[in-house]
Amino acid sequence: MTLALRLLAALMLLTGLALPAQAQRLISTLSEQEISIDSTFAGESLTLFGNVEPEIGASDNSVEGPFDIIITVQGPSSERTVWRKSRVFGVWLNTQGIRFPNVPALYHVLTTRPLFDTISPEVQEEYQIGLGPQAIPAADADPDLKGAFTQELIRLMTESRRFGQNDRFVTFLSPTFYSAQLVLPADVPNGTYLAKTFLVKDGEILDERAERFFVRTTGIERLLSNSARDYPLLYGIACVLLALFTGWIGAVAFRR
Repeated sequence: MTLALRLLAALMLLTGLALPAQAQRLISTLSEQEISIDSTFAGESLTLFGNVEPEIGASDNSVEGPFDIIITVQGPSSERTVWRKSRVFGVWLNTQGIRFPNVPALYHVLTTRPLFDTISPEVQEEYQIGLGPQAIPAADADPDLKGAFTQELIRLMTESRRFGQNDRFVTFLSPTFYSAQLVLPADVPNGTYLAKTFLVKDGEILDERAERFFVRTTGIERLLSNSARDYPLLYGIACVLLALFTGWIGAVAFRR
Protein backbone atom coordinates (compact mmCIF):
# COMPACT_ATOMS: atom_id res chain seq x y z
CA MET A 1 0.00 0.00 0.00
CA THR A 2 2.86 2.34 0.83
CA LEU A 3 4.51 1.64 -2.51
CA ALA A 4 1.25 2.37 -4.37
CA LEU A 5 0.87 5.68 -2.57
CA ARG A 6 4.44 6.62 -3.46
CA LEU A 7 3.85 5.79 -7.14
CA LEU A 8 0.61 7.80 -7.12
CA ALA A 9 2.38 10.80 -5.57
CA ALA A 10 5.19 10.57 -8.12
CA LEU A 11 2.65 10.38 -10.97
CA MET A 12 0.82 13.47 -9.67
CA LEU A 13 4.13 15.35 -9.39
CA LEU A 14 5.11 14.49 -12.97
CA THR A 15 1.66 15.46 -14.20
CA GLY A 16 1.93 18.79 -12.43
CA LEU A 17 5.34 19.45 -13.99
CA ALA A 18 3.98 18.67 -17.44
CA LEU A 19 1.23 21.27 -17.18
CA PRO A 20 1.98 24.75 -18.56
CA ALA A 21 3.08 27.20 -15.88
CA GLN A 22 1.11 30.10 -17.29
CA ALA A 23 -2.65 30.36 -17.50
CA GLN A 24 -2.54 33.03 -20.19
CA ARG A 25 -1.25 33.28 -23.74
CA LEU A 26 -0.35 36.25 -25.89
CA ILE A 27 -1.82 37.16 -29.27
CA SER A 28 0.10 39.88 -31.13
CA THR A 29 0.34 41.41 -34.61
CA LEU A 30 1.65 44.43 -36.55
CA SER A 31 -0.06 47.14 -38.59
CA GLU A 32 2.44 46.71 -41.46
CA GLN A 33 4.23 43.64 -42.78
CA GLU A 34 6.25 45.56 -45.37
CA ILE A 35 7.45 49.17 -45.31
CA SER A 36 8.42 50.70 -48.67
CA ILE A 37 11.04 53.44 -48.97
CA ASP A 38 10.91 55.88 -51.89
CA SER A 39 12.11 59.42 -52.56
CA THR A 40 9.36 60.90 -50.36
CA PHE A 41 9.93 58.59 -47.38
CA ALA A 42 10.22 60.59 -44.15
CA GLY A 43 9.74 57.83 -41.61
CA GLU A 44 6.92 55.44 -40.82
CA SER A 45 4.68 54.86 -37.82
CA LEU A 46 4.42 51.18 -36.90
CA THR A 47 1.57 50.04 -34.63
CA LEU A 48 1.97 46.91 -32.54
CA PHE A 49 -1.07 45.52 -30.73
CA GLY A 50 -2.50 42.35 -29.30
CA ASN A 51 -4.52 40.68 -26.57
CA VAL A 52 -4.01 38.48 -23.52
CA GLU A 53 -6.17 35.35 -23.72
CA PRO A 54 -6.64 32.17 -21.69
CA GLU A 55 -4.79 29.03 -22.69
CA ILE A 56 -6.39 26.93 -25.41
CA GLY A 57 -8.68 24.37 -23.79
CA ALA A 58 -8.70 26.12 -20.42
CA SER A 59 -11.91 25.59 -18.46
CA ASP A 60 -11.83 29.16 -17.17
CA ASN A 61 -12.11 31.78 -19.94
CA SER A 62 -11.02 34.64 -17.71
CA VAL A 63 -7.48 35.97 -17.28
CA GLU A 64 -6.06 37.43 -14.12
CA GLY A 65 -4.04 40.64 -14.39
CA PRO A 66 -2.65 43.14 -14.08
CA PHE A 67 -0.08 42.50 -16.81
CA ASP A 68 2.91 44.28 -18.24
CA ILE A 69 3.99 44.23 -21.87
CA ILE A 70 7.53 44.55 -23.21
CA ILE A 71 8.07 44.96 -26.96
CA THR A 72 11.47 44.91 -28.67
CA VAL A 73 11.95 45.88 -32.31
CA GLN A 74 15.28 44.79 -33.78
CA GLY A 75 16.79 45.34 -37.22
CA PRO A 76 19.52 43.52 -39.14
CA SER A 77 22.92 43.38 -37.43
CA SER A 78 26.31 44.48 -38.74
CA GLU A 79 29.79 45.18 -37.44
CA ARG A 80 30.60 48.62 -36.07
CA THR A 81 33.78 50.16 -34.71
CA VAL A 82 33.94 52.97 -32.15
CA TRP A 83 37.07 55.12 -32.34
CA ARG A 84 38.72 57.50 -29.92
CA LYS A 85 40.54 60.45 -31.46
CA SER A 86 43.81 61.79 -30.05
CA ARG A 87 46.02 64.66 -31.05
CA VAL A 88 49.21 63.37 -32.70
CA PHE A 89 51.78 65.99 -33.77
CA GLY A 90 49.03 68.59 -34.01
CA VAL A 91 46.66 66.35 -36.04
CA TRP A 92 43.56 64.60 -34.70
CA LEU A 93 43.74 60.88 -35.57
CA ASN A 94 41.86 57.71 -34.66
CA THR A 95 44.19 56.11 -32.14
CA GLN A 96 42.04 53.65 -30.15
CA GLY A 97 39.10 51.61 -31.32
CA ILE A 98 36.89 48.73 -30.26
CA ARG A 99 35.00 46.51 -32.66
CA PHE A 100 31.41 45.47 -32.01
CA PRO A 101 30.64 42.49 -34.28
CA ASN A 102 26.82 42.32 -34.03
CA VAL A 103 25.10 45.65 -33.53
CA PRO A 104 21.45 45.93 -34.68
CA ALA A 105 20.83 48.66 -37.23
CA LEU A 106 17.80 49.55 -35.10
CA TYR A 107 16.78 48.45 -31.60
CA HIS A 108 13.93 49.89 -29.53
CA VAL A 109 12.31 48.70 -26.31
CA LEU A 110 8.72 49.72 -25.59
CA THR A 111 7.18 49.02 -22.18
CA THR A 112 4.09 49.68 -20.08
CA ARG A 113 6.32 50.74 -17.17
CA PRO A 114 10.04 51.45 -16.80
CA LEU A 115 11.96 48.32 -17.76
CA PHE A 116 13.77 47.94 -14.44
CA ASP A 117 10.42 48.14 -12.62
CA THR A 118 9.00 45.40 -14.85
CA ILE A 119 11.63 42.65 -14.85
CA SER A 120 14.84 42.08 -12.94
CA PRO A 121 18.32 42.58 -14.47
CA GLU A 122 18.73 38.78 -14.42
CA VAL A 123 15.62 38.30 -16.57
CA GLN A 124 16.76 41.08 -18.90
CA GLU A 125 20.07 39.30 -19.39
CA GLU A 126 18.41 35.91 -19.89
CA TYR A 127 16.12 37.20 -22.65
CA GLN A 128 18.64 39.74 -24.02
CA ILE A 129 16.27 42.67 -23.43
CA GLY A 130 17.67 46.20 -23.20
CA LEU A 131 20.26 48.34 -24.90
CA GLY A 132 23.28 46.85 -23.15
CA PRO A 133 23.02 43.33 -24.65
CA GLN A 134 22.91 44.86 -28.16
CA ALA A 135 26.38 46.41 -27.80
CA ILE A 136 28.74 43.56 -26.95
CA PRO A 137 32.42 44.26 -27.76
CA ALA A 138 34.56 41.74 -29.61
CA ALA A 139 36.32 39.12 -27.50
CA ASP A 140 39.73 40.64 -28.21
CA ALA A 141 38.71 44.13 -27.03
CA ASP A 142 40.80 45.87 -24.38
CA PRO A 143 39.06 45.18 -21.02
CA ASP A 144 40.00 48.65 -19.74
CA LEU A 145 38.19 50.33 -22.64
CA LYS A 146 35.09 48.13 -22.99
CA GLY A 147 32.85 50.04 -20.58
CA ALA A 148 33.51 53.54 -21.92
CA PHE A 149 33.36 52.51 -25.58
CA THR A 150 30.14 50.54 -25.06
CA GLN A 151 28.45 53.55 -23.47
CA GLU A 152 29.68 55.74 -26.33
CA LEU A 153 28.23 53.38 -28.94
CA ILE A 154 24.86 53.36 -27.12
CA ARG A 155 24.94 57.16 -26.91
CA LEU A 156 25.67 57.57 -30.62
CA MET A 157 22.99 55.06 -31.64
CA THR A 158 20.46 56.72 -29.31
CA GLU A 159 21.17 60.22 -30.64
CA SER A 160 20.61 58.98 -34.20
CA ARG A 161 17.29 57.37 -33.08
CA ARG A 162 18.58 53.92 -33.97
CA PHE A 163 18.42 52.83 -30.30
CA GLY A 164 15.67 53.75 -27.88
CA GLN A 165 14.35 52.92 -24.42
CA ASN A 166 10.68 53.93 -24.61
CA ASP A 167 9.04 53.64 -21.20
CA ARG A 168 5.24 53.78 -20.98
CA PHE A 169 4.87 53.56 -24.77
CA VAL A 170 2.63 50.48 -24.43
CA THR A 171 -0.91 51.21 -23.30
CA PHE A 172 -3.64 48.80 -22.20
CA LEU A 173 -6.89 49.96 -23.82
CA SER A 174 -8.76 47.32 -21.79
CA PRO A 175 -7.67 44.88 -19.08
CA THR A 176 -6.30 42.57 -21.80
CA PHE A 177 -5.94 44.57 -25.06
CA TYR A 178 -2.74 46.59 -25.55
CA SER A 179 -1.39 48.90 -28.25
CA ALA A 180 1.91 50.68 -28.95
CA GLN A 181 3.38 52.87 -31.69
CA LEU A 182 6.97 53.21 -32.86
CA VAL A 183 8.09 55.81 -35.41
CA LEU A 184 10.83 54.40 -37.62
CA PRO A 185 13.41 57.07 -38.61
CA ALA A 186 13.73 58.33 -42.18
CA ASP A 187 17.14 56.67 -42.58
CA VAL A 188 15.99 53.23 -41.44
CA PRO A 189 18.03 50.66 -43.42
CA ASN A 190 16.64 47.92 -45.61
CA GLY A 191 16.33 44.44 -44.20
CA THR A 192 14.31 42.02 -42.13
CA TYR A 193 13.11 43.25 -38.73
CA LEU A 194 11.87 41.28 -35.76
CA ALA A 195 9.28 42.51 -33.26
CA LYS A 196 9.16 40.47 -30.05
CA THR A 197 6.39 40.88 -27.48
CA PHE A 198 6.71 39.60 -23.91
CA LEU A 199 3.80 39.11 -21.52
CA VAL A 200 4.89 39.84 -17.93
CA LYS A 201 3.16 39.41 -14.60
CA ASP A 202 4.79 40.04 -11.22
CA GLY A 203 8.23 40.22 -12.84
CA GLU A 204 7.87 36.84 -14.57
CA ILE A 205 7.64 36.40 -18.35
CA LEU A 206 4.59 34.24 -19.01
CA ASP A 207 4.61 34.14 -22.79
CA GLU A 208 6.30 35.69 -25.83
CA ARG A 209 5.53 36.13 -29.52
CA ALA A 210 7.58 37.27 -32.51
CA GLU A 211 6.55 38.80 -35.86
CA ARG A 212 8.74 39.76 -38.79
CA PHE A 213 8.36 42.76 -41.06
CA PHE A 214 10.43 44.03 -43.96
CA VAL A 215 11.85 47.39 -44.98
CA ARG A 216 12.56 47.66 -48.71
CA THR A 217 13.54 50.43 -51.11
CA THR A 218 11.18 50.67 -54.10
CA GLY A 219 11.08 52.40 -57.49
CA ILE A 220 14.08 54.12 -59.05
CA GLU A 221 15.73 54.33 -55.62
CA ARG A 222 15.82 50.53 -55.45
CA LEU A 223 17.32 50.31 -58.95
CA LEU A 224 20.07 52.77 -58.05
CA SER A 225 20.77 51.06 -54.74
CA ASN A 226 20.99 47.61 -56.32
CA SER A 227 23.20 48.92 -59.13
CA ALA A 228 25.62 50.55 -56.68
CA ARG A 229 25.84 47.31 -54.68
CA ASP A 230 25.97 44.77 -57.53
CA TYR A 231 27.92 46.74 -60.17
CA PRO A 232 30.04 49.30 -58.30
CA LEU A 233 32.50 49.93 -61.17
CA LEU A 234 29.83 50.51 -63.80
CA TYR A 235 27.82 52.59 -61.34
CA GLY A 236 30.85 54.79 -60.64
CA ILE A 237 31.59 55.26 -64.35
CA ALA A 238 27.94 56.12 -65.03
CA CYS A 239 27.98 58.73 -62.23
CA VAL A 240 31.13 60.36 -63.64
CA LEU A 241 29.69 60.44 -67.18
CA LEU A 242 26.41 61.87 -65.88
CA ALA A 243 28.28 64.59 -64.00
CA LEU A 244 30.33 65.50 -67.08
CA PHE A 245 27.21 65.57 -69.26
CA THR A 246 25.32 67.70 -66.74
CA GLY A 247 28.25 70.12 -66.54
CA TRP A 248 28.44 70.38 -70.33
CA ILE A 249 24.70 71.02 -70.60
CA GLY A 250 24.97 73.74 -67.96
CA ALA A 251 27.87 75.37 -69.77
CA VAL A 252 25.96 75.38 -73.08
CA ALA A 253 22.77 76.66 -71.51
CA PHE A 254 24.42 79.60 -69.76
CA ARG A 255 26.97 80.47 -72.45
CA ARG A 256 26.96 84.12 -73.29
